[in-house]
Amino acid sequence: MKNRNKGNAVAGVLAVIAVLAILFAGLGVTFGWVTMSDSPDKSTIELNKTELKEDTDKAVEATEKFIKDSAESVEEATQDAAESIQEGSEEAADNLEEAADTVEEETDKAADKAPEEDKQKEVSPPAEETESKPVDSEEDAS
Repeated sequence: MKNRNKGNAVAGVLAVIAVLAILFAGLGVTFGWVTMSDSPDKSTIELNKTELKEDTDKAVEATEKFIKDSAESVEEATQDAAESIQEGSEEAADNLEEAADTVEEETDKAADKAPEEDKQKEVSPPAEETESKPVDSEEDAS
């Protein structure tokens, strides 16, 4: 059973190598890296090393530029996010400060109002004393 798995692994590796070789050959012919000639006496496959090196250098430069641009974009996005967070934090702090001021004002108003209510309670007689008492007719008759 183990031999069968090893055979599948080897076949997979060979398949990947074959795909890469076909891909390289196709790209090589397309980009002019590889030229093939066939004559009655001999067949040749030539690699144009100069063209291959130039294209490789261009690809490296383009990749470096892409990485640099991507890094700059990420840095700008990070700075924008940090500024946004800072602005949000400042706004939240301002809102919190306003809320604290409002609570303090309301507390002061309530504290000022409470003694006035206490004074009004002290000045006005209790409800029992102000009510008129019913007069008994027997007491009035005597």
